[in-house]
Amino acid sequence: MMNDESKKIEVPTELGDEIGGNGRVYFENVVIDNVLDALLELTATVWTHHDRVIVLEKILADKGISVSEEIEKHMPEAEEIAARAAQRDELVERVFGGFLRRPTHDLSDKV
Repeated sequence: MMNDESKKIEVPTELGDEIGGNGRVYFENVVIDNVLDALLELTATVWTHHDRVIVLEKILADKGISVSEEIEKHMPEAEEIAARAAQRDELVERVFGGFLRRPTHDLSDKV
């Protein structure tokens, strides 16, 4: 594939130096691409968790266990709080990590 300089994506200087790598390209603006990546990742993650909760509540209800009140009363211990904080940080990185990338590709790589 020939490298056509006219198809290079220009990164505005106010966005900073190159710190990322190749990422998905939807538009010619890396900021819009990063927002779209974050939105897609967040949507996929929210749905996955929502779907699992639906299944879990159905299984428990079929066994005669109502969990809504128990969830509201639950008081986590320090170990659980730390584990949940780590999981939260991983989610934040997956969702917002794309904002750190800058394009190192040209538009001919667009799929």
